[in-house]
Amino acid sequence: MTSTMMDVDGLRARASGEGGASPDGRPAAATLILGTGGAELPAATELAALLLRVPVSGVRLTEPADFSALPGHVIVRIIALIRECSSVGARVTWSLTLDPEQLDLLPRLDHLPAPNRITVREEGPLPVGRWRSSRQFGLLYFRKGPAFLSVVDQRPESGSRIVVDDPVLMNVFRRGLEGCTWAELTQDPRCATAAQDLVGRGLLLRIGEHCVTLPVHMRSWPLGVALLGGTLASAGKRSDDGTE
Repeated sequence: MTSTMMDVDGLRARASGEGGASPDGRPAAATLILGTGGAELPAATELAALLLRVPVSGVRLTEPADFSALPGHVIVRIIALIRECSSVGARVTWSLTLDPEQLDLLPRLDHLPAPNRITVREEGPLPVGRWRSSRQFGLLYFRKGPAFLSVVDQRPESGSRIVVDDPVLMNVFRRGLEGCTWAELTQDPRCATAAQDLVGRGLLLRIGEHCVTLPVHMRSWPLGVALLGGTLASAGKRSDDGTE
């Protein structure tokens, strides 16, 4: 079957049963195309919900994610979108451009699907092999339990399992999933302390005046099977500890 291109409006139409496709979970040949302009990008949680209804053969960012030039609110939206694609097992094709002083972002983001190309301005390309998820699956993810979040961090610099059951921490963690302003997340002292705690643990990334939650939601286990097979994982499968 020949692969076709589809934009997010087409995906929404298919999810609603329009456009000659029924959202029955069958694999589709279409590739979802997303721009990198803020107005063109859907909300991350909306995209995940749509992809769970209408599987696609892949998601492609049509332009490099240029973190050296894009505004902070667009950068955190792109990170959230790539994270959510990973959470449902959708293959992502994208490339990344950084300024030299942004190289410290690599170990904070390389649990996400690897870009096809990494370019450092004024220095040239970087080996994609430096991106750890290209050789190791499941570096940083979370699962939902009853009144808690279980976060598994297998990055060598962290290497821990964290149970988040404090209501304020959970609220800040969840609000950061979409990407938001730092001011919005830290409106009161308790939330500000929780946000700083999550930043310190490497679970929340602050970029200028914006921030985004980093761990991938492990919606089913093992998600790696879906990633290797190029199909979407099913949602809602529970593990023995009650997480999902």
